[in-house]
Amino acid sequence: MLWVAVAICASWGRSVPAQANDLPPTELAGAEQQALSFLKSLPREWSGTSNRDCKTYEDKNIDKLSRSFAVSAARFLKAFVEVHGHVTITSAHRTAQEQVCVCDGEKGPCAGRPRIVKTKKGRRIVKRGTSRHQDGIALDVRAGTGTEEEFICMHEFAQFNLQFGVHFPMGKRDQPHMEPLASSRTKVRLAVLGAVQPQVAPCAKMRIMLTDAPAD
Repeated sequence: MLWVAVAICASWGRSVPAQANDLPPTELAGAEQQALSFLKSLPREWSGTSNRDCKTYEDKNIDKLSRSFAVSAARFLKAFVEVHGHVTITSAHRTAQEQVCVCDGEKGPCAGRPRIVKTKKGRRIVKRGTSRHQDGIALDVRAGTGTEEEFICMHEFAQFNLQFGVHFPMGKRDQPHMEPLASSRTKVRLAVLGAVQPQVAPCAKMRIMLTDAPAD
């Protein structure tokens, strides 16, 4: 699979840094724009897990992602698609209002869901948490048709390829939820120009993602 790594790196610069800030200043803007364009080129739709379609997968939501995370996420998803196939973005950046909308009817963990908190004086107040989506450092992505096996494969792909700088910290509790890894763990240092790129490792069991798209 070395050719996959080389092709990905050749299209977006000479290295595979985990964060956009690792790129030379002259390449930063171009890499960011390519990353946003690639993310917008992927299939996007409502996950169906909340009561309403809050439309947090639109261009406006992609555009508000952290630029460094957008570059990492795009490179990871580009490699994943080339190795394993289909992936869909179901949510990107969210405003506070969009976060409340997403939490309406959501069965899994949701940071915007209201909770009652008792103050030191015994008064009860309503508080809402803040999601990483609101900070622009989270994406919800569905592998293939969203089967358990497909999500396991995508999580493994992130674990096996730390050079892309993303992970799925919620595991089975929130399978689509992807965030950036700490750059200190994933930063790739190339000693000389033209050094061999890290090889992309496929997930252990599944080779090709399923898709519900009609065949041509």
